[in-house]
Amino acid sequence: MKKIIIALMIILFCYQFFINDSPKLNQEISLQGKSPYNGNLILINKDFKLQQEPTNLTIIPKGLTENVLIDSEYKVQQSLIEPLKQMFEAAQEDDIQHFKINSAYRSGKLQQQLYEQKGAEYALPSGSSEHQTGLSIDIGSTQGTMDKTMEGKWLEEHATDYGFILRYPENKVDITGIAFEPWHFRYVGLPHSIIMKQKDMSLEEYIKFLEDEKDYTAKVNGVKYYVQYVENTNQAKIPDSTKYEVSGDNLNGFIITSILK
Repeated sequence: MKKIIIALMIILFCYQFFINDSPKLNQEISLQGKSPYNGNLILINKDFKLQQEPTNLTIIPKGLTENVLIDSEYKVQQSLIEPLKQMFEAAQEDDIQHFKINSAYRSGKLQQQLYEQKGAEYALPSGSSEHQTGLSIDIGSTQGTMDKTMEGKWLEEHATDYGFILRYPENKVDITGIAFEPWHFRYVGLPHSIIMKQKDMSLEEYIKFLEDEKDYTAKVNGVKYYVQYVENTNQAKIPDSTKYEVSGDNLNGFIITSILK
């Protein structure tokens, strides 16, 4: 009986994420002018290099929240500011007080300088680093290393609720090719961050999952999403929705995320 109850709980847990009722695709949108080389879900690594520099960078305000030390001028894409603030505010409510921003956007020139000065064990060459996207942030703690502090533990548990993933987890080194970095967080947005955590996927694995599955419907935090993957097309059919986002994957495809009514 105990095993049956556990099995039912697992089924119910999974059901809150994945729903089998695919919506009707009555709305047609144009993808002309959209680039597969930018967006929250672009994959940047040694094999797939950055093709487009970000154009919407903004400085992270030094007074973003009271529990984050920002002692230099760090830039990220504009869309990250609000979820970043919400995440740190939630941490503050849990009495997590000692965050520190250590790095964010880096230009290709700076990234190459780091690579040449520090070597491959410390930095990636220009074009292969997520820091050039403006979507990644190195978050530290003034109390110690992130693998041992409350700040690191809190982010590992809660960052996905705000669209951020731990980009280089310890159990995915063979997939990412990068050693465990408990400080490196990447913005992918909702519902993607939560689905990736629930399915224990790195970004590399998630993009492959989307390519294979083509679409899925999920309910996250009471919001119903329809996510679809399309490629080699200038148009796409999506559900009747006024709220949708299009992201390239830095390969040849687009991920369209619609919020359903």
